Amino acid sequence: MDFDGNPESIRRGRNLYGLQMSRSSMEGAKENLKNERPFVLTRSGFAGIQRYSAVWTGDNVANDEHMLLGVRLVNSLGLSGVGIAGYDVGGFVGNANEHLYARWIQLGSFSAFFRGHTMINSRDSEPWAYGEEVEDISRNYIKLRYKLMNYLYSAVREASVSGIPVARSLAIDYYDQEEVFDGAFHNQYMYGPSLMIAPVESYKNLVKVFLPEGNWVEFFTDKPVESGVHIAESPIYQLPVFVKESSIIPVCPEAAVNTENLGKSMEFHVYNGSVYNSYQHYEDDGISYDFENQSYHLRDIEFIPAENALVFHAPKGEYPTKFSTFSIILHGFDEDTFVVNGINVESKSEDYQFIQPISNFDPFREEMEGNLQCKGVKRLHFDYSKEEIKITW
Repeated sequence: MDFDGNPESIRRGRNLYGLQMSRSSMEGAKENLKNERPFVLTRSGFAGIQRYSAVWTGDNVANDEHMLLGVRLVNSLGLSGVGIAGYDVGGFVGNANEHLYARWIQLGSFSAFFRGHTMINSRDSEPWAYGEEVEDISRNYIKLRYKLMNYLYSAVREASVSGIPVARSLAIDYYDQEEVFDGAFHNQYMYGPSLMIAPVESYKNLVKVFLPEGNWVEFFTDKPVESGVHIAESPIYQLPVFVKESSIIPVCPEAAVNTENLGKSMEFHVYNGSVYNSYQHYEDDGISYDFENQSYHLRDIEFIPAENALVFHAPKGEYPTKFSTFSIILHGFDEDTFVVNGINVESKSEDYQFIQPISNFDPFREEMEGNLQCKGVKRLHFDYSKEEIKITW
């Protein structure tokens, strides 16, 4: 029967089974868990599956084609309303080689759903099974994922409110630029509102990248990059990641290996730019439905270049933030002195690294370390306050 009670064939209705199985799993778990949020994962569904489940792309094969196909599938799922999706990192069928596994880990760390998953009778597929170099690369990017966990969590919350996915096809924000529809760039995507990810095959050290109109910098070095088409270097230890101007990105520098231990200090990385930007930073307990009754911490942050101002508005909601201190890390600013709520404050200048060079055995370690530093960022440090903070320069 269809929804109107009319007879229909099983062929017409079979795709609804995945949807209804996820729905029944979610509703049953929710009823039994009481005030805890279930997590349901499926590889089958129908329109509206995002209401009940996250999605992974199903059994894949350990090769470059399936690695990049997974990226495009997740982007397409995002366009279909599925905001939380991912793929089997390292490949489910077959055996990845060292560089393929390293590339896949890098990509997986910039996806909404991230797991390794392999079939029986395949090789061990944990990071340490691929040698010291791959283990170091994996450690770097897995730790970076947890450092960016609040950025991801805020993006997941946005997906639940607006439907905008975590991994965003360039066609969402840049539909008016024809390069977006060029097959040469169909693997690229935005991870959340600020980070451009440029996937690259395991056997390549260079990749052609398209950056839409505006100003961009390399995420790991702060080197400015012009918009348009160019060739990006991509040694095996470094995935090409770019940040668009005026971005605001929360980072947990003390993050360990799970979401329950993100530390007590938060950094907000702010990138200088010529365009206005706003960002919503979101926290809740991560477990219950209490956020439906105002138990959340939602802070609006505005970057206003016309006023040379950065404004942290007073947070909304009744949930106390997990963080006791926070720093503002200013990228691309020449000023040393900033005005904070009318008072002159001297910033601290430093070099910043999001990831570390790989092990000491590497003969180019010093060169590599120089390629992984954001030089001369400015740091302002505060005790966490619920008061509005306005910074001008």
